[in-house]
Amino acid sequence: MKTIRVFTVAALLALVNPAASAAMQCGEPCHTLVREAHVLEGQDRYQEALDKYKAAEQADPLASLPLSLQAGLLFKLSSAAPKDKAGQVREMARALAERATTLASDDPIAHEVLRMLDDDGLSPLHTPNARAAKLLAEGAALFAQRKPQESRARYEAAMEADPKASSAWVGVGDSYFMVGDWARAERLFRRATEIEPKNAQAWRFLSDALLAQGQRAAAEAALYSSIAADPSQRPSWGKLARLRAAAGLPLKPLAFKRGARVAQGADGKFTINIDQATAEAKDTPNHAIRLMLAMSELNARQADTGNTRSPYDIELEAWRTALKVMDDIAASGGQSVSDPALLQMQALARDGQLEPAILLLMFRQPYRPAFEAWLAANPGGVKGFIDRYGLQP
Repeated sequence: MKTIRVFTVAALLALVNPAASAAMQCGEPCHTLVREAHVLEGQDRYQEALDKYKAAEQADPLASLPLSLQAGLLFKLSSAAPKDKAGQVREMARALAERATTLASDDPIAHEVLRMLDDDGLSPLHTPNARAAKLLAEGAALFAQRKPQESRARYEAAMEADPKASSAWVGVGDSYFMVGDWARAERLFRRATEIEPKNAQAWRFLSDALLAQGQRAAAEAALYSSIAADPSQRPSWGKLARLRAAAGLPLKPLAFKRGARVAQGADGKFTINIDQATAEAKDTPNHAIRLMLAMSELNARQADTGNTRSPYDIELEAWRTALKVMDDIAASGGQSVSDPALLQMQALARDGQLEPAILLLMFRQPYRPAFEAWLAANPGGVKGFIDRYGLQP
């Protein structure tokens, strides 16, 4: 029997900040239906949970949350779907997540689904043993029902079941944070970062605990550590953006949408899949550069018959090729690219910053060796890049 990849509603909702856009949040009865769906998912009644999400969507058609949660559930189910159906389920999840971002561009759940659809790399975190994983799931479900003491008991049991599972410390800390015991929460979150320094959530929650105690500078420093642990986690960037905006140092989203993706089929062959929005913009310079980026990646992957090149090296080559075409078009006086994200990447490349731009703003787990090497060679590089360019993904 296949194991469904852990991606629960409780985990998704933990990404949502109270300051999330109004377009993301849904009112009653939408939110009631979401909570009911969560209970059904916890009982493995997935079709009923999906029906509840669809009902929530109908109750509040302008809210992105029901769409992004549907996308999350479908992504979760794709891991257990038959091989010939998994791709279709994943594409359904992608379409729902993309729709969610059209309603709320800052929906972190939708962005997390899209990230995981494009990033099959292994997490750097310890995989909890079976006993601890069960307790962690139970703790998350109880926490989502706002039962801090009950959830804490599960998380503490998970600590004992697997001392290497830093997420158990995060869970206990969060149960104390919920009731306003920020100092104790801080100690637990900090311990989680000591157990697993690559636990971005632990650093992010530590930042929350520090900020609640009025320690703004330390809270901001914890967010840079969170991004250094895993740049792909959008909530860390979102929290940092809010802190910096309050200090008059806002971050501008790169907001790059790839549009054309390279996929490998069951037969081992590579193909280019073009998203609908990109296809509708064909015969434009923006479309041409996206297609060139995908074609360059496809050519590099096809040429790497011995699998000797890293995914990051291939990505870097693809960007260099696409951006050279942009430069050539500009030099020849041809029709200019207008997409702000492509123009920003062109400017970063001209400034000698293409590598950190990819590693920080487009991070995927397979890029981790290159990212770790960059961090080692550039102490303080995360903050330095952000201070210099004022960018977030």
